[in-house]
Amino acid sequence: ATHSDSRRTLTSNDELRPTSSRKPMSLLTIFRVSAQGMTAERLRLEAAAANLANANTTRTAEGGPYRRRDVVFEAIPLEEPSSFSTTLGQTNDRLSVPVTSVQARSVITEPQAGVRRYQPDHPDADPSGYVTLPDVDPLEETINMLSAARAFEANATAFNAAKELVRATLKLGDA
Repeated sequence: ATHSDSRRTLTSNDELRPTSSRKPMSLLTIFRVSAQGMTAERLRLEAAAANLANANTTRTAEGGPYRRRDVVFEAIPLEEPSSFSTTLGQTNDRLSVPVTSVQARSVITEPQAGVRRYQPDHPDADPSGYVTLPDVDPLEETINMLSAARAFEANATAFNAAKELVRATLKLGDA
């Protein structure tokens, strides 16, 4: 009889063996991935907050209305710190699974000129009475802020869980 789950296979000899050939991720790698994720989400949160704060800004230093900003993320390979076995060259390359992290590649601004609205009393209205406002949807920006905050919180939770694992490991040496 054989029973399988996602992590191991139990054979009739009651022998446990891994079902995948993935190398476990080190705690330092977890810290690095979580920290880079928190940094990326902080930038996304700042962009959404700036968009929301400038939703009615009709005049900027560059001229014209504020232009909405958005952060573009990219996956980057993360080099793991070398371990004893890799230093000695005893690691089998086919067992290595590349670890990726995230970073903010760039902050892009919307190319659109904005939304024209009839407001003849506005100081930046043109001779026809229309003013060009930023194309910022407050509901969309609020949702972006909530999403970034939740993703930041998830990364912080993973970071703290790894920190607790390290703390518990260090306590084993005290016993």
